[in-house]
Amino acid sequence: MTTAQAQRTAAKLHPRRIALFGGSFDPIHNGHLAVARAADRRFNFDQIHFVPASRPPHKLKQHLAPFPHRFAMVALACAEHPHFVPSVAEAGDDFSGAQLHYSVDTVRYFRHAYHGHGDRIYFIIGADAFLDIPMWKEYEALLGLCDFIVANRPGIRVEALRLVIPPDLMARGGVRKDTEHVHESNVVAHLHRTSVYLLDNVSSEVSATDIRRRANKGSAIHGLVSARVEEYIVKQDLYR
Repeated sequence: MTTAQAQRTAAKLHPRRIALFGGSFDPIHNGHLAVARAADRRFNFDQIHFVPASRPPHKLKQHLAPFPHRFAMVALACAEHPHFVPSVAEAGDDFSGAQLHYSVDTVRYFRHAYHGHGDRIYFIIGADAFLDIPMWKEYEALLGLCDFIVANRPGIRVEALRLVIPPDLMARGGVRKDTEHVHESNVVAHLHRTSVYLLDNVSSEVSATDIRRRANKGSAIHGLVSARVEEYIVKQDLYR
């Protein structure tokens, strides 16, 4: 039996937990990695796919480093973690990341790729972004396609996160029928087919904007990004 055949057989017997962590990653920094590690400890994922955004719909006017550079930094940051996977889901056929992608379409792409019995897709998102989710394309459909893990920050209350979820999407009695295999701690809400969880105590002072500003001035970024990403930024003269 080949390795691929063994993996397919194992997947049939063991429902997979697949997390998606999307973002501009301009650059990916230690704050991102801290959130991913915290989510991994809590939910024990089989894989966490880091998805560099092509052209984020909410950042169309913001100048981003070219997609190949952002993907390369994600790949370097993931290199030391066996099940952190750099994803080309939004790269496009020419790897330019020039095409506009929406989260709902990216989640559908992964649901098509991971469709074994019991496989679950989780979407890791910051609390600020989750509060804006009603402005996302087909957000009600998106909330029903995958579970959400909301990385909270100080000052945001669970009630505020719950208020952006349309009441008719909530499970009756606040409980889903299929929760035997679902992690129950820090639940924001149970929907009909999915759940929204809170990931607390992972706030970080690291900012991609600050890293770009420091790199532009030639200041040190050591400790803000992984060593491999730091080396890449310096060698490629990014953000100068």
